[in-house]
Amino acid sequence: MGPLRSAVVATCRALSPRVSLPSADAVEAIADRMLATPSLVVAGPVSSGKSTLVNALVGRRVAPTGAGECTGLTAHYVRGPADRLDVVLVDGTRRPLPLAAGGRVPAAVGDRLGVRPEDVDHLVVTLTSAALDGLTVIDTPGTGSARRPGGVSGGAHADTALVVLPATAHAGDLDALPGPAAHGPAGVVAVLGRADTVGPDDGRDLAVELGRRLGDRVGPVTPVIGLLAETAVTGALRAEDVGALRVLAGADPAVLEVALLDAELFTTAELPLPVEARARLLELLDLRGLALGIALLRADAAAGVGELCDALLAASGLATLVRRLHDEVRTRTDLHAATAGVRDLAALGEALGRTEAQDGGGRGEGTRVADAAAALARREAFTERALLAARARLWAGALGLPAELLDEVDRLASAAPPDVRAGRPGAGRVEVAGHAARRAAWWRAYGSWGSPRRIADLAHVVHRTYVGMWQDLTAQPGGPAERSPIRSNGAPP
Repeated sequence: MGPLRSAVVATCRALSPRVSLPSADAVEAIADRMLATPSLVVAGPVSSGKSTLVNALVGRRVAPTGAGECTGLTAHYVRGPADRLDVVLVDGTRRPLPLAAGGRVPAAVGDRLGVRPEDVDHLVVTLTSAALDGLTVIDTPGTGSARRPGGVSGGAHADTALVVLPATAHAGDLDALPGPAAHGPAGVVAVLGRADTVGPDDGRDLAVELGRRLGDRVGPVTPVIGLLAETAVTGALRAEDVGALRVLAGADPAVLEVALLDAELFTTAELPLPVEARARLLELLDLRGLALGIALLRADAAAGVGELCDALLAASGLATLVRRLHDEVRTRTDLHAATAGVRDLAALGEALGRTEAQDGGGRGEGTRVADAAAALARREAFTERALLAARARLWAGALGLPAELLDEVDRLASAAPPDVRAGRPGAGRVEVAGHAARRAAWWRAYGSWGSPRRIADLAHVVHRTYVGMWQDLTAQPGGPAERSPIRSNGAPP
């Protein structure tokens, strides 16, 4: 557990004896979440490709997928010694349930257990997949779910969010997103789901446009073809499937070209392959993957499952997404988790304050909890969260800024050593501290002279970041030589 989460836990432990027992239980629950495995909630509208992408991320075809609404319950995917499914009821009790054929989460969980669907709170799916090391993935019902008309359940306390957007996404769609996705772009990774269905460029242009329109809320948008990613990483593709593609590769090119325009045409065209085999290929690859596989086999008739999976993975965009999740989520788990804890503590303070105002109570618990949350939020370390949010908006094109300033903000928000973040690689501590002081003054002036509100807010965050860097560098005991290199923590070797 990093220093920020430790600070949240210490604050909660100190606060618990100063409030009533019910409030202390809520405070202790926040502390317990700081000790838990960091969590990523996957959210988005119904039929946006959420669960297919979850399968690709956890490395198993376990979440239910298909046309229409599939995920009716929140499911927590965790690493464990054996594959199993536990159903957690609203009263907190757990009931084991066998996974369905193929290791899938079964449909109608409530019926199988003999309980009402509304009595089920969430599912815990334990998998042996190494992809879940140090991370819990939470799959939620789609926003606008008919099965959960009261709103999306689960993920409210998650540390970070993966938001899967459809091509038609608009700002109103984001209002119903759970947890961290409702609090700005820091800690949010947004993707365009089903990117192969929105244009000949696999959704790249549309993803850029979505970033410009929605980037103030979710940051840049990465196009992903979830089905190709799922098929490539879960072992679903078999040698006989490659054999079927090889048969298609030898078919009449004119007939095949027309058949690949539409799924119905593909299943009804005069092709040398049984309809059942074609339906399976569509389920695994859809039209984009079919065209990719056929092209690969025409170029290399000896290509097998491994080569085809490599090609599918490269085309899916999953590698780019995983890189973003690592750079923007896993490397900052302490910051994101602690921010979620501070947010939960502040929300608890507000709720207690409202209750006390209505009841006329005079315990002042709401004020004590809110003050504790505010004291945590004022820590300089949390400035990084605001800087990450500013960088996400810049990446998405949601803020207009000269290229050289954009590069500076991008560099400053990285996890590199101070000399690199300041744009002075190899410089000594004194030189970097002086540069930080000069840039802090420049950014304060930049945000003070008639700048638009968003630019002024950005300038304030960058100014505070440089001030914090200067304070860290000048507070080091025992001054080194001017040219001493700087380690990642700001200390000399």
